[in-house]
Amino acid sequence: MLLLFLASFLVGLLLAVWGMLYGVTKPAAGTLRASLNVPLLGGFATVFGATGYLLTRYSTIGAPLRTLIAAAAGAAGALGAVALVTKWAIPSAAKDVEDERYALQGHLARVTRAVAANSPGTIVYEEDGATHEARALALDGEPIAPGTEVVIERIEDGVAYVEAWARVEERL
Repeated sequence: MLLLFLASFLVGLLLAVWGMLYGVTKPAAGTLRASLNVPLLGGFATVFGATGYLLTRYSTIGAPLRTLIAAAAGAAGALGAVALVTKWAIPSAAKDVEDERYALQGHLARVTRAVAANSPGTIVYEEDGATHEARALALDGEPIAPGTEVVIERIEDGVAYVEAWARVEERL
């Protein structure tokens, strides 16, 4: 039984890490909801495994009762997580208004008309399969030659504020 609980604990941790990396996304439809998913199963398995391991190691109660207590603790942990997400995280995320200026932040573009120190040039970029053109200013005020790859920082009033990809790459 000890190995079962230990394995459940480790699998739960792995599922929880996977959930942190891949499981927290907004659905395409824009509706947020709590449901049975990998992070929730990971939380259940982690609490189930930890509780069962501790009960096996430090108590003398029988295996069926240990398993029942561990399952109840896992379910309580999972329900607590759902309650926390439902009552706190989802309403918080729903209130979060995206700043449209930063919708293309980090997006690659190419300079088509030189960006001078004080006058805007133009860039082209692709979004959703369509090519777009925008006026552009350099973030640091330095000129940018045509053909240079740039990264969009924000777009305000139709003007993209950009930085040369080579400079961004140096910082990475």
